[in-house]
Amino acid sequence: MFGFALDAGDDPKIITLIEEVKNIEGSNPITYKKIRLVHVHNIPSLIYAIKKATKIYQNNGFIYNLNQENNIITGTFISNIKISKSKKNIILTGFAWTNPKGYQKAMDMKLKNEMSEKNIWKSFRKDELQGWLVYALHSCKPEIIREDVKIQIDGNEFHSLDGFFCTLGEEIHGVSGYFGRNIYSLDDCLRGDFGIKSFSELNWRNHKRSKKLLKTKFKQIVEIFEDHNIKVLLN
Repeated sequence: MFGFALDAGDDPKIITLIEEVKNIEGSNPITYKKIRLVHVHNIPSLIYAIKKATKIYQNNGFIYNLNQENNIITGTFISNIKISKSKKNIILTGFAWTNPKGYQKAMDMKLKNEMSEKNIWKSFRKDELQGWLVYALHSCKPEIIREDVKIQIDGNEFHSLDGFFCTLGEEIHGVSGYFGRNIYSLDDCLRGDFGIKSFSELNWRNHKRSKKLLKTKFKQIVEIFEDHNIKVLLN
């Protein structure tokens, strides 16, 4: 379930519930989009609120993900909203602060309590894995700061750079765990954030396959671990 609210600071007021939202994700963080709202519960209130806001130049709002109790989980900000209506749906156009493709899929699975085991990310398409990783970033909140961490990854278990980060995150933090989604964020994580105070060893099984797959990124990853005084075993 989704909800729409105008941008009202820290106290959003849901104007209407929405059954489904189309085209809310994007490859760029901020992009002009046409977002289709399917089965809007209160169309007149939505149209009135946006048209009223447009007249006073405050037509910014959020499309929120809601849980089963209609509490806000996360939201997508849209600025300079314009609205049009088809026979069945509402179209919002504006500049949206989007998440990558795959994020909403992961969020829906979370709300349905389907995040129960590792490697669920393997059911995602290659172009959806960044969305998974952003979801993991937003949802991973390690409660215990661990030291002298040793992990093992297997090069046969992933088929892309994004797959490597999905694997790494779950090996360190368990189901839907996060530990970086690109080279730069990996370096940030190894500086002491995200539940790890010290990391001592990475055992990389079937590393030759990973080296062939990741090319220059493989060398960069190994060098980042070694720069942080982490022993890398290439097997």
